Amino acid sequence: MTPQELEGLVIGGLLINGASPDSLEVIATLPGEAFSIDFYRKAYIEIKKQALTLGLIDGALISETMGDGSSAQLSETMKLPTASNLKGYAALVGRAWFSRKAVGLFQGTADKIRQARNQQQRDEIVDSALAQLVELTTDQGNIIPVHISDLLTGYTDLLEKRFAGDANILNLMTGIEPLDQLLGGIDPTDLVVLAGRPGMGKTELLVSIVEGATRNGGGALIFSMEMSALQIVERSVAGAGRLSVSQLRDPKQNFGDEEWARVSAAMGILNERDIWIIDASDMTVEQICALSETHKRRHPNLAMIAVDYLGLIIKPKAERNDIAISMISGGLKRLAGRISTPVFALSQLSRKVEERPANSRRPINSDLRDSGSIEQDAARVIMLYRDVIYNPESPAKNLAELIVTKNRHGEIGTIYQEFKGGHFLPVDQITAEQTAKVFQEAKQREKKYATHAF
Repeated sequence: MTPQELEGLVIGGLLINGASPDSLEVIATLPGEAFSIDFYRKAYIEIKKQALTLGLIDGALISETMGDGSSAQLSETMKLPTASNLKGYAALVGRAWFSRKAVGLFQGTADKIRQARNQQQRDEIVDSALAQLVELTTDQGNIIPVHISDLLTGYTDLLEKRFAGDANILNLMTGIEPLDQLLGGIDPTDLVVLAGRPGMGKTELLVSIVEGATRNGGGALIFSMEMSALQIVERSVAGAGRLSVSQLRDPKQNFGDEEWARVSAAMGILNERDIWIIDASDMTVEQICALSETHKRRHPNLAMIAVDYLGLIIKPKAERNDIAISMISGGLKRLAGRISTPVFALSQLSRKVEERPANSRRPINSDLRDSGSIEQDAARVIMLYRDVIYNPESPAKNLAELIVTKNRHGEIGTIYQEFKGGHFLPVDQITAEQTAKVFQEAKQREKKYATHAF
């Protein structure tokens, strides 16, 4: 097989695999000049630019950027059987490039030696050639730096897409419209922490986000470490069918023709979704990362990874508990970056929340359990709060607050959802905010008056 044929196999493999771990490793180690065919070199430069700036590799977008005549040739490369041995073919392309550079170096050195006027010049030429050969050998297989110019051109494309209003296709949308507006979507390399005290609905929120993320063909991988896979399925069916879990638990008492129709419709919807569940209670962060990377390689359309929840991941050996937690959160953060797929991790809040007055229990970042590194590693932190848990008579008892306490890429704030039958449903944001604040302010006044009276 010629080096030129290998170059076509690499381009085809990158287009087929998308932004998989193998593709990103190739892009990090193989320079554009390794391609001797002009078309393949230009295609690789566009692929690299897209992967580094947008976190994806899309053949249609590459063809659009390269212009007329490229679509057919790119399609031909994708017909070659390349995906399973992409890294092997890329290594061979790199070696061929090394051979070409070595030949050029040797020939150039020989010419310079013949033209040298004295032995001192010849010695200097040989020393320079040896230094270049050592540098060339050292570069083989190592991660190479990216010049800012390679990133700026891709960033220009991103700005144009934002201006055109279609940049959202590059980020994961949760399907919760006000949350997506506040966050601007989830970046491919984000670690997102969903936190709350028990009973607030963290898993239900996660199921809702999975539904939104997979609505348009994206995939989801769920590590269910607290609930069984069947329980996740049950909550997914309840969500898709707008039924409560209690109804599904006792269909003999709660089901009529309408409910059976809803279950049937929900199963039809979920059957078409690319959702995968790993039911395991004892896993290390290294196992989660390895399984995720393998899954991304097999299913390049993977749009999100979910871990339910952080506290059940086996802690690595460390001097202190907070260091162990830091190793876990850091591992999940690096996983998102390596495979350009956002990771959602559920986390419990400290019991100290319960020690505060009933009207002061909305969570803050310092309530994150075990370690401040979770807050540090997360790009977004979303706290879940339902006033009814602490104030049963609250006029906001049907509301859930999604409190964004950290947003590395934008503003923080609170959005509201109706919580009904175990599901998060849209609600008018202004009305909900007024309802929640009026009750909160009333409680604060009661506390103030009680203090003065005392």
